[in-house]
Amino acid sequence: MSNVFTVHETQILINLQYILAETECVYSHDLVKSDPEVLRGALASLVRKGVIDVMHDFPSNINGTEYYPVSWDAELFNISH
Repeated sequence: MSNVFTVHETQILINLQYILAETECVYSHDLVKSDPEVLRGALASLVRKGVIDVMHDFPSNINGTEYYPVSWDAELFNISH
């Protein structure tokens, strides 16, 4: 597993840390909403690297939009899960 991250992957990990300061419930949209066009590719890359997992089997429907919960490799970047 690679632990070298691009600027955009790092932004997603920073977003994750920020969200985890408030809650443990994280959705893929929360990680990419600041710049979806750019950050979706970075999220996919983190999934490929095994850092984040998007749980496609359990979407939540919020106001007609499906959001997908995520899990993460807490040991890789010291974030409690």
